[in-house]
Amino acid sequence: MGTTWPFTGRGATLDEVRELLGTGGGGRGVVVAGEAGVGKTRLAAEALRGLEPGRYRVVRVGATRAGARIPFGAFGHVLPARRPGTAVVNPLRWAADAVGAQGDPARLLLAVDDAHLLDPSSAALVHHLVVHERARVLATVRAGEAMPDPVLALWKDELARRLELEPLPAAETGAVLEAVLGGQVEDGTTRRLWRETRGNLLFLRELVLAGTAAGRLGQVRGVWRWKGDLPVSPRLGELVGARLGAVGPEELAVLEYVTFGEPVGVPVLAALTSPEAVERAEERHMIVCARRGRRLQAWLAHPLFGEVTRDRTPVLRARRRRAALADTVERTGMRRREDLLRVAVWRLDSGTAADPALALQACLRARGAYDLALAERFARAALDAGGGLEAALPLAGILYVTGRGEEGEALLESVAASPADRPRTDRERSRYATTRALGLVLALGRGDDALRLLDEARAGMTGRVELRDIDLLGARVHLLLGEFAQAREALGRVRSSGRLREDQAVHAIAAECLETAHAGRTGECLRLAGGLPRGAAGPRHEVSVVELDIACARMSALLFSGAAGRAETAGRGMIERFAGYGEWDLGVAGLLGHRAQVQRARGAVQDALRSCREGVARLGAGSGDGRTGFAGLCHGEMAHSAALLGDLPAAERALAEAARRTLPTYYLVDFPHRLAGTWVTLLRDGASAARDAALATAAEAAARGMHGYEMFALHDAVRLGDPGRAAARLAELAVRVDGPLVRACARHAASAVARDGDALDAVAEDFAGMGLLLHAAEAAAMAARAHRRAGAARASQASEIRAWGLARHCQGARTPALTGLAAPGLTERQLEVARLAAQGLGNREIAERLVLSVRTVANHLGAVYERLGVRDRGDLPAALTRDGPPAGPQVERPRRDRRPGI
Repeated sequence: MGTTWPFTGRGATLDEVRELLGTGGGGRGVVVAGEAGVGKTRLAAEALRGLEPGRYRVVRVGATRAGARIPFGAFGHVLPARRPGTAVVNPLRWAADAVGAQGDPARLLLAVDDAHLLDPSSAALVHHLVVHERARVLATVRAGEAMPDPVLALWKDELARRLELEPLPAAETGAVLEAVLGGQVEDGTTRRLWRETRGNLLFLRELVLAGTAAGRLGQVRGVWRWKGDLPVSPRLGELVGARLGAVGPEELAVLEYVTFGEPVGVPVLAALTSPEAVERAEERHMIVCARRGRRLQAWLAHPLFGEVTRDRTPVLRARRRRAALADTVERTGMRRREDLLRVAVWRLDSGTAADPALALQACLRARGAYDLALAERFARAALDAGGGLEAALPLAGILYVTGRGEEGEALLESVAASPADRPRTDRERSRYATTRALGLVLALGRGDDALRLLDEARAGMTGRVELRDIDLLGARVHLLLGEFAQAREALGRVRSSGRLREDQAVHAIAAECLETAHAGRTGECLRLAGGLPRGAAGPRHEVSVVELDIACARMSALLFSGAAGRAETAGRGMIERFAGYGEWDLGVAGLLGHRAQVQRARGAVQDALRSCREGVARLGAGSGDGRTGFAGLCHGEMAHSAALLGDLPAAERALAEAARRTLPTYYLVDFPHRLAGTWVTLLRDGASAARDAALATAAEAAARGMHGYEMFALHDAVRLGDPGRAAARLAELAVRVDGPLVRACARHAASAVARDGDALDAVAEDFAGMGLLLHAAEAAAMAARAHRRAGAARASQASEIRAWGLARHCQGARTPALTGLAAPGLTERQLEVARLAAQGLGNREIAERLVLSVRTVANHLGAVYERLGVRDRGDLPAALTRDGPPAGPQVERPRRDRRPGI
């Protein structure tokens, strides 16, 4: 990691600064304002570095608090010493002459850093030189600080332009991190560091240095991830302390209470300290007070205030603050839903927790918010306080879904062996059996053992409610094993057994969403998911069973039906939601794998690889043999995208990892690695073997009733040049599977068999309309070959141009259908002219924009028309956009003058 961080994310602002410094920029320069650490000094340095050599004579001035006490202190390195005995009548005139006497005044540029710290004489000198046009100025000032009047006058009197430099946005923060660390940075890590620093580059740099030194920030399978708390280095503490300034004891108490309880109700905070102390803390920008609903609450003004305060607060005082928060909120009656969890956290952290019932309630709330680390703390506290089976069951569930299956098994076995804790009632036996069976499936891959355990529990059970719970979990196990018929049978028993409890109804909907999505009844899946009451899959239900299932099923249904764009948007929202709570790694890995699947289907193969790498980094070590849930999905999609990019070694490595790490109980979830095998086979063994592999995969999916994946496998055979063996079955699926995608795949196969170029053009247009650009490019390329065989040279060229344009958006994907696809032979200038013409600009407008003659523009457009096979500028938008030119036969029109723009 270099000592100098890359300059990125400020390109537009840098261009503006350089323009303002130029003669055409207006005014006499620019003042860059912003909070400490946002990069003002670096921006000014980059602006100076990029100036035309010899354009300016730069005088650099750095103001300091110490120098502010000395007249002309900031210019001490520039001004000559006075001769002994010489009296200067006008010090300002003397200083101005001394600074400006060394060359052309028009070429003098004052570069003043921290101009708000200038001593009065230096500030007056800067203003004098600028107002009398003896110099231009590039100054930086800290927003919110008191300014010397001459500095304030620079922008107030419009002598110079003031630019506000905002903190770096999250996306640019990610770019900085990747440039510094030299590799991919997990999106969740970027979001976390951005939230903690709020885009302040100085704070970001210190956090990265502290994180790498403490081992919190490191590479996991090639992806940089942050795990654990935020270490506060001495330098970071000093920087944040300087921002806070001197803090009195009352304001410190306010800061500590908000740190340990954020957000804290202002009445609570005032009761714990005093109204005056709260007001002073707000006035000093230590806290921010705002109304949320009917509550007036206080937050820290910056997240790092809390990290530094936590680090500096003595342990016993921190415990006392937390206990006081819990006591005060408990006295108010804990009227808000979130109050229970907050009070439980304060009790736990202050050492005053004694009620296992409260700890168990808090465990369920934390688990429902996907904060599994916190939920585990509460479950262990409840178990230690004598919670018995009621505490052991949620703790075991958390251990299972966080990849510690053996530990979860040992815990439940010890509970079953304990005379005091072993399950006795139907309710206890049902909960024990379903929790343990779920762990056997999710963490240990022992599906047969799980089903056997459920059957044994069913045999000794009479309660109808408890039997439903057994059948609901049995349905889920069968679905994960790809046994759809058995799953439907179990769900049928549940539905016919009477009215379901709310939580049972939600579990039934989750199972039905999985089954209907993969069986091709995507409309039914989306209706079920959309009809779920808001919050129904919340804290009362098992994490990993309900909301994640529904989210993944919904993404699959949208993809199978042809709504890939909506699928990617839904996935992005769920990833941010899951990752934003408690960093549930395995759940987020599953969502990342599904997102990669959608991105790859859309042709964004590089984006898919990025999602795969993040997903693989979150899979963790898995069980004792390294196997883990979602491994086949994440590694399989990595293999698929690598194969589409022609990288056989990477594809083979990823596919081997998928096979090694996949749990057999994730058959449904991990089926994509079988689809990937087709494309790895293509690179390794050739097209004929790959076609056979695609059809074998389709047959395997069909035998399980997984018609969504069957559709994709059959379509792979079409894309690989074997439409004849796939066409009939795709036609059958077009009636059986919902959505326009399966119909487009069926028409693709039929049109390829018939070698119908016009029909293939129409298929390409349909695929493009669904956002499946790689499929669209392949169909257009097939159309070009069909037209060529039919002797329709113009139509062939148009289809080839369309295929080329679509393939350009597929991030380097290479498939047999695109082999030999030729670029249209346009130069960069011709493409530039063509795009402007397609936007509706006339030849003269294009000439003015590109600084060309009108005749040159006309000549370029003539060459464009010839190479693209279009008649005039009216055809350019279709020829140049990703949708391609109009489909179908070209209608002969009267030939217009070939001279463009006339």
